[in-house]
Amino acid sequence: MFEVLLKEILGRYTRSIEEIEKKASRGEVVGDLIRRQVRSCLNEMQAVGAQPDDIRAAFDDLEHPSSAVFTSMEPRVSRLLTAMKLHVDFLLFIEEQQNLNSSSIKKNGEGFGFH
Repeated sequence: MFEVLLKEILGRYTRSIEEIEKKASRGEVVGDLIRRQVRSCLNEMQAVGAQPDDIRAAFDDLEHPSSAVFTSMEPRVSRLLTAMKLHVDFLLFIEEQQNLNSSSIKKNGEGFGFH
C-alpha cells in the first residue's frame, strides 16, 4: 500500500514535470520549475513517511517501462528522468549530511551550525 502511495505521488509530479519540459522545449521560460517540482515531490513523500531509501527506490522504478509514468521514453524523456534522479540524489545527500552534522553537534554538546 505504501509503495502504491509513493508511486501515485511520483506519477502526479512526473506528469507535471513532463508538461514543464514540453513548455521548455517550445522555448518558453520555465526557470527552475522542474527542480521545484522535484523538491515538492520529495516533501510530499516525506510527509507520508517515506525514508530516503524508499524515495530512491521509487525514482529508480521510473526507469522500468512497466511503471508507465511517462507517456513515452523518447531521448528527451530519458534526459528529463536523469535530471530528476540527479536532483533527488543531490537533495537527499544534502539532507542526510545535515542530519549527520546535527547529530554530531548534539553529541559534542555544541550548538553552533551554519543553518
